[in-house]
Amino acid sequence: MPADSSAAAPAAPDIAVVPLPERTAFAILGTMIFLILALTAVLVETTWGDAASATEVPAIESEPLAQR
Repeated sequence: MPADSSAAAPAAPDIAVVPLPERTAFAILGTMIFLILALTAVLVETTWGDAASATEVPAIESEPLAQR
């Protein structure tokens, strides 16, 4: 059966791009920046250890050989 050019798939309707109101755009941007900063703070808080607690203090042996 020959291909019929009139039976082609219908074209997608043109979608009009409506710009966001300026207030909405700033609200979205502000929320994104706040979330990035909050998540960064949580990451730093959970991974940043105290330098004194990060190193293990060697145990003091009470045997006579350790006192020589």
